[in-house]
Amino acid sequence: MTIKILGMVASLACILGILTGPTQITAFATTTRDSQRTTATTSLTPGDTTGPVKPVDPDNPGGGFQPEPGDEDNHGTGSTGVLTLDYVSNLTFKQGATTGQTLSATATNTKAFIQVSDRRYNGAGWKLTLLAGYPKGQSNGETLSQSSLAIGSTKFTPAIANTVSNPPVTTLDGKQPVKMGESTLVGEAGRDAGIGTWLLRLNDNSASPMRLFFNSAQVTRKQSYAGELTWQLTEAP
Repeated sequence: MTIKILGMVASLACILGILTGPTQITAFATTTRDSQRTTATTSLTPGDTTGPVKPVDPDNPGGGFQPEPGDEDNHGTGSTGVLTLDYVSNLTFKQGATTGQTLSATATNTKAFIQVSDRRYNGAGWKLTLLAGYPKGQSNGETLSQSSLAIGSTKFTPAIANTVSNPPVTTLDGKQPVKMGESTLVGEAGRDAGIGTWLLRLNDNSASPMRLFFNSAQVTRKQSYAGELTWQLTEAP
């Protein structure tokens, strides 16, 4: 009995030594999500929305504008306002081969473009339409009423490479013919798109150029023909 009791006491003392001896305490820090707000302020002066926007060279946007050969007298429309057509290229076409009853002519321009500026800065969007007039003979006034225009491959590029919404500005399917005497939607900037200055490149893809098509039976004499292309920029509905 005595031996067993001593054994129990010894065991108890050992346990008490553990419980009553020096104790190490570990502290656990509780993390919480915290946020603070500060205010950033600045003073801004609106840009010029009254004067005309100068043409931007489509091949060298950062350099000076140089008109295309054959269009040297075209230095821009001079239009003023917050939604403007700044530049519209004149186009020259060269006659190609006749296929059946169809006579065609292909645009010779290499840097033709239409320049659009939206300085409303409200993201309302805009539409660009084209009304192609019938070509008329410069000698006898003959009208080629059976004709059409294929606008070919087109694309919008921003005048400044880092323009916001870069793009979505949609363009006409180049394979779809433009009917003479009817307004055709060529380009459209949707909501929050088309802000700033944009260039619609024309005839810059040799695989899908701008072309005119005529009924060869209407071409009765050799002469120069000219027709008006009316480009119109309107606010999106």
